[in-house]
Amino acid sequence: MIDVTEVYLEPLRPEDAAGMFPGLSDDNAYHFIPTDPPATLEALRDRYVFLSAGGTQDGTEIWLNWTIRRTVDQHFMGYTQVTLKGDDALVAYHVFPVFWRQGIATSAMNLTLADIFRRPGIKTARAFVDTRNTASVALLKTLGFNLIRTISDADFFRGATSDEFEFILHREVWLGKSATS
Repeated sequence: MIDVTEVYLEPLRPEDAAGMFPGLSDDNAYHFIPTDPPATLEALRDRYVFLSAGGTQDGTEIWLNWTIRRTVDQHFMGYTQVTLKGDDALVAYHVFPVFWRQGIATSAMNLTLADIFRRPGIKTARAFVDTRNTASVALLKTLGFNLIRTISDADFFRGATSDEFEFILHREVWLGKSATS
């Protein structure tokens, strides 16, 4: 199991594309998400340029994107991302399959949630997850998220319809959990 001190988050930059591309190219990571691996390194770099803008032009959304890095050698392990809109944060993560079941997602999401809940205006964090993704469901519950609804026929990808769970974590719950840890 990875200790939180063994991973760190670093703001995503366009030049990270080369280090992220191999891990993001693993088809095994896309069973439960309606995206495909990046087509080319150039396409991934272009995506990171777009994300580096930091949000919508009208300022209604702020985008926070971090790479997950291994402390010992700075190796890329995945990413976390947050979209801030009003007092709500939509959170997500992607850990490369080679690093699954090692506690990396838990550590990275703990760091991500600590960052967003340090922002005084953020009251809730939300996450949406495919109902078949038992590992992500378990992670969200471990982090203190509560299931608030099931969305039937939320998406259609890889030839099948998927349902999603919506989870929520309130600031007070996170701060109370952090105070007892």
